[in-house]
Amino acid sequence: MKRLLILGIVCLLSGCNDKSADSAKPAVSGSARPAAAARTGAAAQIVNGDFEQTASDGSIPGWDQVQHAGEKSYEMRIDADGAYAGHGSFHMIRIKPQVYGSLTQNLDLRAYAGKTLELSAMLKSRDVGPDGWKLMVNGNVAGTLQYSPGLTGTTEWQRQSVTLKLPPNSQRITIGVTLLDAGEGWADNIEAKILD
Repeated sequence: MKRLLILGIVCLLSGCNDKSADSAKPAVSGSARPAAAARTGAAAQIVNGDFEQTASDGSIPGWDQVQHAGEKSYEMRIDADGAYAGHGSFHMIRIKPQVYGSLTQNLDLRAYAGKTLELSAMLKSRDVGPDGWKLMVNGNVAGTLQYSPGLTGTTEWQRQSVTLKLPPNSQRITIGVTLLDAGEGWADNIEAKILD
């Protein structure tokens, strides 16, 4: 429970200080589609959800790399050798004990308040501990942090998903993947859509 509270606070703080979501280019590729008028099945904007965009400085365009605290405990990069589809996937490895590491992105979904968001992605894992490699979505309002069932151990690619009823007073929704234990995980084709 303490781990979830800490992750919720970090996600809330990253929403207040997020520069990549505000400075991301409006042109998107792959599964990143611009938000349309609120309607069932509408896609929500995700920048670089297919991890085909790269940066020479090691950052991941459209995404923020965060961890609980302390010295660097995770390697996070685009993996050109292990993609589910296309040329790249996201790859995270825990290199030192830590509560969690996450790759996050903030979405402005105020137009969809009260509707249900579904976040889905292809995930795979290697030697992940029991707390798992998971998708996460956070309405940045108390009680709105949700996780997918997640992967443990070593698995091949499989689709995971998580839903969240969008709170009426949330300015931004934080989405991403998080490693809550030892091991390493991959993510590809991250997509978000409005269900109702």
